[in-house]
Amino acid sequence: MSEKNWTVLKLLSWTTEYFQKAELESPRLLAEMLLSHVLECERIELYTRFEHLPTDAQRATFREFVRRAGQHEPVAYLTGTKEFYSLPMKVTPVVLIPRPETEMLVDLAVTHLRSLGRPGWVWDICTGSGCVALATAQQVPTTTVLATDISTDAVAVAHDNATSLGLADRVTCLQADLLTRPASFDGPEQFDVITANPPYVATGDWVAPSVTREPDLALYAGETGFDIITPLVRSAGERLTPDGC
Repeated sequence: MSEKNWTVLKLLSWTTEYFQKAELESPRLLAEMLLSHVLECERIELYTRFEHLPTDAQRATFREFVRRAGQHEPVAYLTGTKEFYSLPMKVTPVVLIPRPETEMLVDLAVTHLRSLGRPGWVWDICTGSGCVALATAQQVPTTTVLATDISTDAVAVAHDNATSLGLADRVTCLQADLLTRPASFDGPEQFDVITANPPYVATGDWVAPSVTREPDLALYAGETGFDIITPLVRSAGERLTPDGC
């Protein structure tokens, strides 16, 4: 990229082709996500700015992002954000990147909470970025959530997200190992909903190159992949209300 006339359109075209050769998924989308982040605009705005010439500094930043993305570094880690349930979530390499399919957990939790006819309590285990806990709290304003993770670094990210989304008054983020109730938590002993998106990949199983950049602690769960799920399922009933989900 040594020429001077690198317009938005030319940058997108070149980067899309580069990502295609690197066999990255959705190359055009990735190019747009990175460039809109560098230019501090919405992706849709790129289409009205095809002839715009980014500054030398912006091109240098974009070039570095493209290099790292071409080496399968997740774009969400490069931009520091990932949308989940229409909410902007801060993500760093200490947390799993939220996936669209995980929104199903929020759908199920919200449906049950709305059926209670009263304020509800949720415990989100293996919270990571806090995406499930925060989306659930945002959807049901009468809900209070305990969000826990064994990783203190992940808890810090979840707390930052709760604060930035204005939900820290209803979402408490604490360190805990699975269903071990944090000693500092002053809420109920039993919960109306328990959610979890735990590690489930068996040790040695293949994962995509970009996934290998995500924390092992959030991915792998023993030789069968059930080292976390099994104890969660066996013990969850003790932490649920009689009509809990």
